[in-house]
Amino acid sequence: MADTPFKEERMEEEKRIKVLLVCAIGMSSSLLVSKITDEAEAAGVKIDMLAIETPEVARWDFETNRMDIVLVAPQVRYKRKSITQASEPYGTVVEVIDTVSYGMVDGEKIFKQIMDALEARDKSD
Repeated sequence: MADTPFKEERMEEEKRIKVLLVCAIGMSSSLLVSKITDEAEAAGVKIDMLAIETPEVARWDFETNRMDIVLVAPQVRYKRKSITQASEPYGTVVEVIDTVSYGMVDGEKIFKQIMDALEARDKSD
């Protein structure tokens, strides 16, 4: 059976943005994940988010568990360089979340940050 444009459209619809959120100890991350997911849903964007604590990111296998973007909480921004080194070969964008947006649990602004970062990556490819 030949591929049809309908099959491509269906595949595109099923595409999800994979987001890894790295935080200190996970106190506020579940609320943040919920707010960002709500914003994505309202925008019609399918998103899979996973929040992990800082020690876990050192063991994360970016080759096996590929992510589109890693969001780094402001209080652990010092991890950005090592996360970038580990994930960059796999096309992953690494962004530090704006301190105010993080503190206010502003899902709308952080969702916009995700989309802007991925758009910039896609334009540079």
